[in-house]
This record gives sequence, structure tokens and C-alpha cells, in this order.
Amino acid sequence: MLLASGAALFGGLRYGHRRVSRSADPSGPLSDGAKGLITRAWAGLDPAKVLDVHVHVLGTGAGGTGCFVGPRMSSLSSPIEYLKFSIYEQASGVTDSDQCDVQYLDRLIGLMKTQRPHGRALLLAFDQFHDADGKAVKEDTEFFTPNQYVLQLAARHPELFVPCASVHPYRADAVEALTAAVEAGAVAVKWLPNAMNIDPSSPRCDAFYAAMKALRVPLLSHAGEEKAVHAEERQRLGNPLHLRRPLEHGVKVVVAHCACLGQNPDLDAPEASRPWVDNFELFTRLMDEPKWAGLLFGEISAMTIVNRIGKPLQRVLRDPKLQARLMNGSDYPLPALNVLMQTRAVEQQGFITAEERGWLNEIDQHDPLLFDFVMKRTLRLRENGQEHRLADALFTFPPDVFARLT
Repeated sequence: MLLASGAALFGGLRYGHRRVSRSADPSGPLSDGAKGLITRAWAGLDPAKVLDVHVHVLGTGAGGTGCFVGPRMSSLSSPIEYLKFSIYEQASGVTDSDQCDVQYLDRLIGLMKTQRPHGRALLLAFDQFHDADGKAVKEDTEFFTPNQYVLQLAARHPELFVPCASVHPYRADAVEALTAAVEAGAVAVKWLPNAMNIDPSSPRCDAFYAAMKALRVPLLSHAGEEKAVHAEERQRLGNPLHLRRPLEHGVKVVVAHCACLGQNPDLDAPEASRPWVDNFELFTRLMDEPKWAGLLFGEISAMTIVNRIGKPLQRVLRDPKLQARLMNGSDYPLPALNVLMQTRAVEQQGFITAEERGWLNEIDQHDPLLFDFVMKRTLRLRENGQEHRLADALFTFPPDVFARLT
């Protein structure tokens, strides 16, 4: 019954799919209003300094990329996970799974090149799940994007892409793999602890942190609950307070999504009576600790999707001190998912007007990546006669974080 239900749902969403992910075919040319919104979005920004710090590149290994998707997401033995990846493919312009890698990349490059002007994207590698002994476990890996593939793409398209490595710190060769990736051009390291089985507070990461500091590369780490991958039993690894350990080693840490989803135990409270606290509150607690100034940062990808939008975004908009330590990310391909990116919810929260929503929906039909950027440049919070927006600097890469990029 579960298989049949999953297959039926898959068929309904994949082939009657305009409500789930965006069509690659716009219904017509952009209106003057939509064009004007794009022009205003770029006002005050130097495209050479604009960096989207959260862009995924996925594949199934077609063409020898080395990528793969784990068994749960590539087999009907797990219908929901299979459906999930099928929707990701669809959102990324993939129509033939056998050509997934090529079509995914062609779509991403096409979106960026047709933007006038355009910034660059930090392309994220994604290491495998590793067990406590540092051995890769393919059957528990959601997806794998090797460092070499991301490095090759960035070298081929330096005007579009900047490479970000991903190395599991439990690997026996972790420091060597990190060093090789950085020497080849990687400017940062990406972790998703909940999916990769990484405890950022573990002493086994210390040698890796020492190497990161010496190599001057920041850690871009997911924090908070993770809904995009199967990780329910490992959600506690996403506790933002675990990130104190790399900070104590002098590593610059960028917290993905500002940890704005879910709750975790308050590790600062007595163990016998620890309350559960919103992950965003734990993140802002770290940001408020003076000793992490210059080391701890955040990025705002996914903060406008339907299950995250609300109080965290309000806090970011009204707090210029917090914004000064944040940067922009899209979490592509998520902006191409209607089920997650609902402009009606953004309008209902008062962040955009009905007219702006119409223009944004037009832009979205042409380019969901541009749509995400323009929407964030359009967001505002009006209260007490004041209007709060995201600062220009939030959309440009901070040289003190990406030292190797500068």
C-alpha cells in the first residue's frame, strides 16, 4: 500500500506538477513593473562582489561526475524519499534522470548567464555519511557531490562559480583531503551535520579545525532542524550550540539559514532540566556572545520559505547589528519549489505588497534564482513609522570571512 501510494503521489506531482515546482517555460515576456523591480534590486550593488553562498549541485553520476544519490532517494523502496528527489530534479530542469548531471548544470548555468547583471554562486560539494570510525556508508548517504567535480566546474566557469569543499572530519584522511581541496581553489567547507553524522562539538574534529584555521577557510554549517533529507534520528547534531567548538579553535563559522527551524535542548541549562528552545534563539544567543564577534556569522537562505518565514526574518530585518554579520544564500534549487516558496505567505506576513507579489511571480517564471534574489531585495518590515530592509552589504561577500576568495 505504501509503495502504491508513493507511486501514485509521484505520478501526480511529476506530471501534473505546476503546483509543486516551477515551469521552465515563462508564460510571456516580463512586464515593465517586473523589469523595474529587478533594476531596483541591483541598485547600490557591485555585481563583482555579489555572492550567493548556498547553491547546491547534484547528480547521479551521468558523464563521470562522481556524484550519486543514496539508495533511499533513488529507489521506490522509500517512496517518499524517492518522490522528494524526483521533485528536486523537476525543480532543477531535469527531464531525464539518465542525464541528470548535465541537465542540472545546463539549467543552472543558463539561469545565471541570462541575468543582466549577475553575481556568482558558491557551489557546494557534499561529502558522504560516515560512521563513528570514519568509514563512508553509502546506504546512509542522502547524496554525494565530490570536491573534484565542484572544483572543475568553478575552474571552467570562474565568472559564475566559486568552489566550496565538503570533507567529513571523521575521515582518516580528512586533513589531507581538506588541504588538497583548498590548494585546488576551494574557499570554504560545507557541512550538514544532521545528514552527514557529524558532531561539531566532538574532540575528533579538533585536528580538522586546526587545519581549517591554518588554511583560512570558513565552515558553512547547517544548524537547526533539517527537512530536506532523512535525518530524524540525528536532528540533535544540528544544535547551534555545538558550533562553539570550532569557534574556540578560531575557525570562522557561517550558520546556514540562521538555524531558523525547529528546536533543540538548551545545552547551557542543567542537564537534568534542559528546556527545548527554538534553534534560532540558540543561534542569536551565540551571536550575542562578544567573544565570537569576527568569527560567527549567518546566512539567510530558506528564511522566506513557507515553513520558516515569520519571527526570525522579522528579527533580521529590524536588527542592523545582526544583519552586519549575515550574508545571502538561495539554497538553490529550493526557490524553484512552489510547495515551499509561496509568495502569498510572504505577502500575508506584510513583507511585500500585492503588486510586488505579481511582479515577483513573473520573474519566478523566468528565473527562480533571480526571483529569490529580487524578493529578498524587495522585502521590508514596516513598524512604528519606520521601514526596515536587508542592507546592501548583506548581498556581497565579506572579505574577512572568505579570505581565500579575496
